[in-house]
Amino acid sequence: MVGAMTVAERLAARGDRFALVPSGPDSLAVRRLADGKDVGTADVEADDGEALTIHRLCIAEADRSYGAGSEAAWLLVRATEVAGYVRLRAWAHPSLGLSVYFWIRMGFSPRHGEGPEGGIWFERRLG
Repeated sequence: MVGAMTVAERLAARGDRFALVPSGPDSLAVRRLADGKDVGTADVEADDGEALTIHRLCIAEADRSYGAGSEAAWLLVRATEVAGYVRLRAWAHPSLGLSVYFWIRMGFSPRHGEGPEGGIWFERRLG
């Protein structure tokens, strides 16, 4: 008997230059298609039947500034919507100011209340 797909398996996706590849039940590797190198990770959690939270989207320092984070975020947005979720959440750590601008650029809106470790919650409605 085949078991149910994990959250990561439901979110596997391929873009123009990068792909999201399951690396655990709730984690995905951000893989560069040109050479097959994993350049980052994404940790996610299905909160309930409607929402998915991105707990972490991190690109290795040596591989930043090449669009991997942006493409991975867009792939996560599209894959989350295809998987049937209606809300996608992420947060910006208080010491990583650029992540605030990143999530806004990806179409997320800040939410009231304190996020993890004093950060800011962001949310994007899908569909």
